[in-house]
Amino acid sequence: MVKKILLCGCGNIGFRHLQALAQLKTPAHITIVEPFAQGHARITDFITSEEANGAERYRLLGALPQTREAFDLAVITTRADVRQSVYEDIVTHHDVTSILFEKILFQTVTALDTVERDLEQRKIAGFVNCGRRGFDNYRAMAAEFAGDTPTDITVTGSAFGLASNAVHFLDLAEFLNGSPLKEVDLSQLNSDTAQSKRDGLVEIFGTLCAKTANGGKLSVTCADEPGMAIAITVRHAGRNIQIDELGNTKTEGGQTVPFGTKFVSGMPYLYDDALQTDDPGLTPYNASARQHRLYLGAMCDHLNLPSGNDTLIPIS
Repeated sequence: MVKKILLCGCGNIGFRHLQALAQLKTPAHITIVEPFAQGHARITDFITSEEANGAERYRLLGALPQTREAFDLAVITTRADVRQSVYEDIVTHHDVTSILFEKILFQTVTALDTVERDLEQRKIAGFVNCGRRGFDNYRAMAAEFAGDTPTDITVTGSAFGLASNAVHFLDLAEFLNGSPLKEVDLSQLNSDTAQSKRDGLVEIFGTLCAKTANGGKLSVTCADEPGMAIAITVRHAGRNIQIDELGNTKTEGGQTVPFGTKFVSGMPYLYDDALQTDDPGLTPYNASARQHRLYLGAMCDHLNLPSGNDTLIPIS
């Protein structure tokens, strides 16, 4: 049976999702919704090249289809500030089996809670694209570490966008520990914030700390320096594993071996799994929402914003 996919938002990250969807093994028709007309030329060129190779399965629209349709999978890659309204438009006017959300999920705790309840009521399977769960090496590591022994993770680097990408590392801590996040501590962040590349949003530098319920510790440091750098150290049961994601290597006990990392565009199997089993192997919505609540609460305090579930945290 041919599956139906809805891709909402096809800017930078959305285009990476499109590249992955183009590699699906599962037969599928793909509807692309991109409201900004200036982005259509690149998408059209991509579709044209795909169709030249016999892949006639794409439809590009500027808005959601006007007539009700049933989609097996929706991928929502819009900015966090409009993601809830996009979600509500989709589920109000169309039938969806599974939804894959980009992060930051939403900018308020209220939005996190509202969408979580709605997914449950509509019996829609929700997942969040914390992509390291899709890396074969991290999956193998999580399986190898399974048990009660805590895993500590230290991340150091610069210019990797801590405000947005902190969620990736919070999720990695949960994944490798097999234990839920318990607290997020931002007391070691630099007191001042910077303007993000995106208007109206902030960037943060310094050190984020977190703990999982089984005692695992996470430390993520992003320096305010030019040039992207990132190094990850994983400690478990006396082992010390150094991961260079940019160099695709893992070093342990003096031995360096390949450590494959992938971009969104390089993991089409996640979408195949979502279509075939309703589980892409990514973070379930309720788990990611729990992580987001802790992070948004800590960010609220760090930015000296009014405490409350409706307080908007300017990150995306």
